[in-house]
Order: sequence, then structure tokens, then C-alpha cells
Amino acid sequence: MPQISIIVPNFNHASFLQQRLDSIFNQTYQNFEVILLDDCSTDSSLHLLKTYVNHDKVSYCIKSNYNTGSPFKQWKKGIELASGKYIWIAESDDYCEPQLLEKIVLLLEENNQLGIAYCQTHDVDDKGKLLNHRIHYTNNFIPNIWEDYFAMDGFLFVKKYMNIKNVIPNASAVVFKKELVDMSIFNNSLLEMKMCGDWLFWIKLLLNSRIAFLPDTLNYFRSHKATTRVHDTILIKKQRLLEESVVYEFLYKYNIKNFSSEFHLYQRWFAFWSVKSIFSNSFYKIKLKKTSKIVYLFCFIYYKVQKWFK
Repeated sequence: MPQISIIVPNFNHASFLQQRLDSIFNQTYQNFEVILLDDCSTDSSLHLLKTYVNHDKVSYCIKSNYNTGSPFKQWKKGIELASGKYIWIAESDDYCEPQLLEKIVLLLEENNQLGIAYCQTHDVDDKGKLLNHRIHYTNNFIPNIWEDYFAMDGFLFVKKYMNIKNVIPNASAVVFKKELVDMSIFNNSLLEMKMCGDWLFWIKLLLNSRIAFLPDTLNYFRSHKATTRVHDTILIKKQRLLEESVVYEFLYKYNIKNFSSEFHLYQRWFAFWSVKSIFSNSFYKIKLKKTSKIVYLFCFIYYKVQKWFK
């Protein structure tokens, strides 16, 4: 049985797919299977994927009958098919260093209490040019614990960091135990997400595990026009905020609250609405259940007053 199941969910990433696959098959750690999933791509992705059907590491190469529009439905399918002890979701537009698996799996194997481990990341553009180092993404935390190795309780990690923002910004940097995944994690709320599903997924896993971080920069996180991380329309920006509210609502169930993040969420939402909007049901769509209408309206008035006096 393979120790690791590598899931490669793909949709229209033909131009990046060869580099992704090369970085997988050339890993220094080789006890793995590869599950190739294509979400009904319209480019040449499937032609490339089919050349790997008979590869001795490839367990499955499956094309969806229709485009699901959800990366997390592909995650679910891949995890259901996986036979390994560990899961690595290697996004099809990213790539990595050859030692990524060897170093992360060593962490997990040395400490059986760990359920999740991940490494540091570089952001790159569509040509592979370095853009940012992810150490800067966590500079708002003092101390910036991502400067060094750490391991901690998952609940504490969620309470201190994940309730502020998703500090596991790229699935391609993460390896986790399959046994942590109760398939009920993939409820409709998560499967319908486009942008925040990974954030919610990691939180659900962390509540029942310990996590470790390796400061070695072994992962390359691709930024390009087709990525779901590009929020360039009002509709997409609104959808992002609605998904964030689902994450905070889930955290409230575990009494994990962050009023500063909640207020910041509302402020970004209010930017799309006028005073007349308070009579619209859509205006309240983002309001968390534990936030009263009075408090919500006060936040709106406070936001508008600030804008008027600027």
C-alpha cells in the first residue's frame, strides 16, 4: 500500500500541468500513488493526463462527466479514492521542490500525534517568476512564528491564527492524515465554496489534531488570471465575503470569536451598499447569527460616518 496518496485536481491548467507532474514524479520520497482528476477541462489538459494512465504510480485518471465548478468536490472525490495513510492535494497549477514530501513526511512519522504538516511557500507568476515570499503574509502576527519550525495543538492554532485569516494559504504545501477526514466535512456549505473552502477544511481538521510547520521554502504557489484567488469583480468580491461569513459562523459554534475580524468583514461588505439598502434582505445576508440587527446597523452607521468625514 502507498504511504501517500497524491491528489491532482485539474481544470484548464494545461500550460502548468507538465511542470506540476514532473515535480511530483521526481520527488526524493517515492512511496506514493497519484490520483489524477480532471473537472471536464476544455483545453489540452486531458490529452496530457491520458499519457500518464499506464504510469506505475498512477492509480486513477478520471475525467468528470460535467464541470462541477468546485475544487472541493474534486478534493472529496480524491480523498474517497485514496488508499494512503497521508494525503497531499497537489494543485495542478503549482509546483514544488523534490524534497517536499521527504521532509514533511519525516515530520509526521517522527511524531504520531501530528495530523497535519506544511512548509513555507513562494508566490510565483504564470511564468514561474518569484513574486513574494509567504513569510510576509504572516508579518501581522507578533511574533511571526513562521520564521522557525513549530508544532502546536490544532485548536490553539485555530484560536490564535486561523480565526484571523487562513494562514495555510496553499493546499499544495500541506500533507495530512487521511484518518482525520470524516466525509461529513464536505457538507453543502463547503462544496459550494469557490474561495474559502480550504480555510474551512483546514479548520475542521485542526480541531481534532496537532499541526507542525517547516520553514523550508519547498512550495511554489502560482498566481495567474484564471485562479480563483483573483477577485476582480464586485460579484466575486461579494461571494468571497459571504464565504468568509460561513467560516466565522462555524468558528462561533466552538466559541472561537474574533470581533475585530467580524467588524472588518462587515466594513468590506458595507462598501457595496447605500443607506437605502438597510431595507433590503440582501443587505443582511452576511450578518452572523450571534450579531444582533442593532449591532449590525450600528457598525454600518459607524462605517458611513467614517467615510463621510474622510
